[in-house]
Amino acid sequence: MFIIVHRMSSDVNIKCYHVKHRLCLDSLLEKAKCIANYAVQNKKNRKVLTSKYVKHFGLPSAVANQILRKYGRGTIKEAANVNLIVPNQTTKSKSTSKIYNSITWERGFVTLKPLKIGFRWNPGKHFEKINQVEIDNKKFMIAATFKNTIVNQKYANVLGIDHNCGFGRHILNCANLLTGEVVNLGKKGPKIRNKYFKKRKTQKIKNNKEKRIMKDLDHKISRAVVNYALKHKLKIVVENLKGIRKGSRKGNGSKGKNRVVNSWSFYRLQSFMKYKSKELGIPFEKVNPHYTSQECSYCGVIGIRKKESFICKNKRCQSCNIERHADVNAAFNIGKRSLQQGGSPGQK
Repeated sequence: MFIIVHRMSSDVNIKCYHVKHRLCLDSLLEKAKCIANYAVQNKKNRKVLTSKYVKHFGLPSAVANQILRKYGRGTIKEAANVNLIVPNQTTKSKSTSKIYNSITWERGFVTLKPLKIGFRWNPGKHFEKINQVEIDNKKFMIAATFKNTIVNQKYANVLGIDHNCGFGRHILNCANLLTGEVVNLGKKGPKIRNKYFKKRKTQKIKNNKEKRIMKDLDHKISRAVVNYALKHKLKIVVENLKGIRKGSRKGNGSKGKNRVVNSWSFYRLQSFMKYKSKELGIPFEKVNPHYTSQECSYCGVIGIRKKESFICKNKRCQSCNIERHADVNAAFNIGKRSLQQGGSPGQK
């Protein structure tokens, strides 16, 4: 079971889970495809995009209406790989006044009443409701609403985070501006990437094993960061890495460096940290990362960087001629930039 999508508001968090199945749903999926193509062909006449006109295909009206709504708009010319969509609709019985849901969950078992299909699913924590379930020939895709468990506390300072992708370096270097403590996470990440890169040269890797390992690692790293920030009451500040891959296009830099940067999952890791911090009410911010690894975190003067080391040459600086790790220096600068641009530790 995998969590793949996260959408958030201030109080609730909608997550999408994937649960594999071995059911033969070819006939139902073929019916869904026919309805989708009907919607594509008649998208200019919205009056006929109702379940009344497609009931001869044999799908329940709740499912058919969702497919008509999805494919009866946009510029698509032909539907392919159409999924079954089961919404969680609420209906009230006229005779007994009882309320019925089209999707129910009881003791870890989900029942899709319109299709008379059931499967086991347990997210491991309380959720408000299941919004809908999409089904293809391999998996169920469950969209469920969770309530954010916001911790009411003041965030006294900043946790600056520097991202890295080089071999032999930590994926994250975290600097606590309040205590000066440094937390390094994910050193085995680049090693895993390099291991599977070498394997792909000689053999075929099945079932996206590398992708699953790296995604699990990103979840563990992001959870460790959020737990540390919550414990020490710190605002999380990261680099705004938008456009970082533009410098690694064909013809710029070495082939090995381009491969490392283009396989770097910084966006996924940042999104994991963001949604996990939002669940707990921890402030999260992005800052401009330019020159953060070249400026001295004590005096702000541009120093000398050689590979992973940094030396400040400002004679008035307390760290003059003291060799420091460039990534750790960058993490402190990232945290300080949040305060320099007018933000406060408690600002979201």
